[in-house]
Amino acid sequence: MKIFKRPLLAAILPLTATLFLVPAQLHADIYKLVDLGDDNGRSIVGIDTSGQVVIANGILFEYQTYSNGVLVNTTSTLPSLTYDDGTLCSVPSGFALAQSSESVCNNGRTGFGSRSNPNGDTSGIYTGPVSSLSFFDSSGSTDGAFLNASGDFAWSDGVHEENFEAIDLSTPEPASLFLVGTGCLSLFFLLRKKLA
Repeated sequence: MKIFKRPLLAAILPLTATLFLVPAQLHADIYKLVDLGDDNGRSIVGIDTSGQVVIANGILFEYQTYSNGVLVNTTSTLPSLTYDDGTLCSVPSGFALAQSSESVCNNGRTGFGSRSNPNGDTSGIYTGPVSSLSFFDSSGSTDGAFLNASGDFAWSDGVHEENFEAIDLSTPEPASLFLVGTGCLSLFFLLRKKLA
């Protein structure tokens, strides 16, 4: 019987590791769209690595920090966050921008406002991996666009005169990956003990 235990364990361990540690490919990211208020005298300054968005309020001469769409801090000086705004980039073929400043790229993702697109809409807001873009609004624009490496996209919409953020919910968080990893290790040691 001992002859079969080691090959069985050797087969179970890679299968378990593959199932739990290798993420399945998503067809499109999942986003939570939040309205950060009007853009009259208010403009987005940047987005940090954790998805906090900083807005400069020129009317009240203050900076407002939003986390998950909720105002969490107001200060008279620019918050010292680790900004992760992305860089200007070109959009996928078939799309047209009103201005070059309307598109941003970061970590294999893009966010932009297009005047025309392959789907036949006249304009719209898009974000996500280039291979599977998510569409938000057929009449919006991105007068200022910011995108962090996690896929959170913030923009000022000149058509609707609002500031928005699309929070990427499909990106696994480190705590979840840690829990899955420790669960796999526990399963391995449990199987090892049972089969020994």
